[in-house]
Amino acid sequence: MRFNLSSLILSIAVIITHAYLTNSTTQAEQLNSAQQAKTTETQFNLSTVDLINGLQTGGYIIYMRHGMTNHEQKDNTQDFSDCTRQRNLSNSGREQLELIANAIRELKIPIGDVLSSPYCRAKHTADITFGKFTVESKLQFSISKNLEESQRLGEQLKQMMYQASTENSNAVFVGHTSNLRDGLGIWPKPEGVIVVFKKQQGKLLFLGMIKPNEWPN
Repeated sequence: MRFNLSSLILSIAVIITHAYLTNSTTQAEQLNSAQQAKTTETQFNLSTVDLINGLQTGGYIIYMRHGMTNHEQKDNTQDFSDCTRQRNLSNSGREQLELIANAIRELKIPIGDVLSSPYCRAKHTADITFGKFTVESKLQFSISKNLEESQRLGEQLKQMMYQASTENSNAVFVGHTSNLRDGLGIWPKPEGVIVVFKKQQGKLLFLGMIKPNEWPN
């Protein structure tokens, strides 16, 4: 009888522990899903053709990650005007951006305001691709900051996207990977990718990405 009672107690303990862990995992998953939904709000995965057709009408928000860079170079300065101490566009990156710029012109995609990170690789990306830009310090690379500052920069990006003017054209932000991840939970890859959003009924909708090699020749 003593053995059976001990076994029963052990079995009950195992069941309770399993139920607790399962419930905790479920709650964590639900919280994570709720946070993700709050960050990205609504996600689609439209084709490149559909994204381009939309951009041709205007009214969208473009987040562009800078073009391909020379990864042997490292960022080693907070003087954003000193390109010699930053990771810069590679020759292949410049060629890549010229092709994207040509495609945007040929497709007659209307471009409105272009805001760029103060890093040289972002400014050069904006200049080559869109022919214009205004430097926005809030777009500086968030991955090089502490957690609090990274989250703040991500939230600032999100708010700027909400406030962007998209009437009859597309608003553009040129920046880095982590800012978009910190602000909207979207990781823009590879370098040179264009991520498309649209404001609708008070929400910011993520529609999809156009990778550099997906633009029509």
